[in-house]
Amino acid sequence: MPKPLEVFTADDWEVSVTLSKDGVAYDVSTATNISAAIVDNDGINPATIISAVTLSSGATGADWANGVVVVEIPNASTDVNPQNAYLEIQVTIASKKTTWPRNNIVIKKGTIA
Repeated sequence: MPKPLEVFTADDWEVSVTLSKDGVAYDVSTATNISAAIVDNDGINPATIISAVTLSSGATGADWANGVVVVEIPNASTDVNPQNAYLEIQVTIASKKTTWPRNNIVIKKGTIA
């Protein structure tokens, strides 16, 4: 199991994720929308911690043809309670929405102003 990503409150977050199906990077270059949100658990009824942001194929490090998306969340949105959370990503291709399994993310309290 991969180590959870650690981020800090009040920082700008830039999280790179490779989306895959059956162990192979999934081409999302034809997506009309890719969004990501931070939720409080991986269960059936999670609450939203940080509302969905729209991802850009032009983000530094993004390579949608090879399944690499970059979630950018500005620091104005990241001043939240420290906690164990999850990154949820939804892709829309040909009007079909698909949500990927959630990735664990640990939100820690930043101490440097």
